[in-house]
Amino acid sequence: MFALVALLFGVAHPPAAFVDTGATRIPLAITSWCWDTGCGAPLGHSSRRITITRGAPVRVELKLEPLEATVTVAGTPARATVRGRELSWPAAHGGGISAFVKYRRGWVVYTARLAVR
Repeated sequence: MFALVALLFGVAHPPAAFVDTGATRIPLAITSWCWDTGCGAPLGHSSRRITITRGAPVRVELKLEPLEATVTVAGTPARATVRGRELSWPAAHGGGISAFVKYRRGWVVYTARLAVR
């Protein structure tokens, strides 16, 4: 019984990520992931919208340093830059954000809604 409890609590979960708007930190939804030996697709959706000024940087704070990342906004690839644990790109237009982030222990797809003013 103890082994089962240890196994359940030992299940690896993907790291969270947040968009930092300067005024607040908004968590991104995780829609699919493979981490260590487990995978999941909770099909979560972002209930909060990120509002940012056109041309301002969209900054995503990652809990771990990624190996690589790709971002699309409204289905269009964004020119994202990775620096340490930060992923950023200029806010050109709004729409759904999808960020595929590859880490040493696996990968995660983060999503959010972006409104540009």
